[in-house]
Amino acid sequence: MLRVITIEKEYTTDEVADILGLSPSTVRKYNFYFAKNGVHFTKKQGRLVYTNDDISIFHELKKIHAAPKMTLEKAIITVSKKFNLVPDTSDNISNKKHTITQEQPEAQIKEVQSYIDAKFEERERQLISMAREIRALKKAQQQKKSFYNWLKILLDK
Repeated sequence: MLRVITIEKEYTTDEVADILGLSPSTVRKYNFYFAKNGVHFTKKQGRLVYTNDDISIFHELKKIHAAPKMTLEKAIITVSKKFNLVPDTSDNISNKKHTITQEQPEAQIKEVQSYIDAKFEERERQLISMAREIRALKKAQQQKKSFYNWLKILLDK
């Protein structure tokens, strides 16, 4: 049995801009607003690539955005709903995700802070101990010198 495999062409931002008659910065701006609404296009090797379906999405966006009093944000939302690009997520779920992502860094910061505090306390104990040892050595040296001075004075007489 013979299977035909079709490879869908992938387009760069510049190619999409040429096809749609837009500037590449406008395509990047559209991509930014789509990403803001949770719609992400494919990346390969760190670069965005667009398919024929993506081009039709951008074409529809361009058409809807051209309507009078239509803002880009509203046009993005309309196109996203029309093409079922945004999964159904309630505000509660997105708020929970946002809260979790904020709590994790806060917990990590507290953990790092407690580690740093423990290390500072350990360092402080070491410094105090070393200072006491140095003081004891200096005192011993002074006592040794005073003994030799006393002995010298005694022998000189």
